[in-house]
Amino acid sequence: MSQFLSELLQRLRMITPDQVKEYYWAAQKIYLNPWFWAFTASILLLERLRPADKAQPVFSWGLMQDFVWFNLDAAFKVALIPAFVGLLRLAYDAATGGHSIAVISGWPLPAKIILAFIVFDFLQWFHHWARHRVNAFWHFHAIHHSQRQVNLFTDLRVHAGEYVISETLVFIPMFAFGISAYGVMGVAGLRWWYTRFLHANIRTNLGWLKHVLVTPQFHRVHHSIEARHQNKNFGVVFSVWDRLFGTLHARYDEYPATGVEGLSFEPPHGFAATSWMRDYLRMFLYPFRELIRARSTR
Repeated sequence: MSQFLSELLQRLRMITPDQVKEYYWAAQKIYLNPWFWAFTASILLLERLRPADKAQPVFSWGLMQDFVWFNLDAAFKVALIPAFVGLLRLAYDAATGGHSIAVISGWPLPAKIILAFIVFDFLQWFHHWARHRVNAFWHFHAIHHSQRQVNLFTDLRVHAGEYVISETLVFIPMFAFGISAYGVMGVAGLRWWYTRFLHANIRTNLGWLKHVLVTPQFHRVHHSIEARHQNKNFGVVFSVWDRLFGTLHARYDEYPATGVEGLSFEPPHGFAATSWMRDYLRMFLYPFRELIRARSTR
């Protein structure tokens, strides 16, 4: 069996285009960095010291539920996202001849990354807004919002269908800016880890930084189950987009309960692997069932 797997991997390496391999190498440097895991430990500590919901334990069944998504998400990002982005790059080069914006492509790499991050964040805001406004998108995004015990792994409770739309939307501008694979994956990695902090059960609005950055309090309002908080605070890193487009809930002292009214995916209370896989499949299939139901009622 081991020889078969070795030969299979060797064949995959041989047929994988160099442009795709480039993104795998960049992803490995980022996601195998021990600082990422140290950051995870620090978030868990903050949840213990300053919880937004004091009744929610740090290690809950909700955390376990999202930890299943974390593991599958990690496999998805390491195994598939670099390949998807690499293939997207091949398609972009084929369609445009590898075109990049001449003025921007000549900028120093740090300047290009900053600009890309700002554009990236705006597109994420727009995509976030669209997921709440378009019913077909919402059925997928509701999986993310259904968590009643938000935690650092809730950020990864995202349906694969959402990734395809999101990554296509945000990576193409980076290609146009002439940013390297490491820069592209680095920007994406920074955003992924910052949003884990935002989803954690932490009571903080980051003081004066709340006027610039999205905070755990700001994003908790976005996940609120209360009707008065619906369709507010779509920002991912910067809060400026919500200010500009009138979707800001400007109360920085509210820590509401989270979830979606009428939708609950109660996690298993035990450690049987089959129960957790059934739970994952139940959530994964939910948006497809809703789309079929909506189509049948027309």
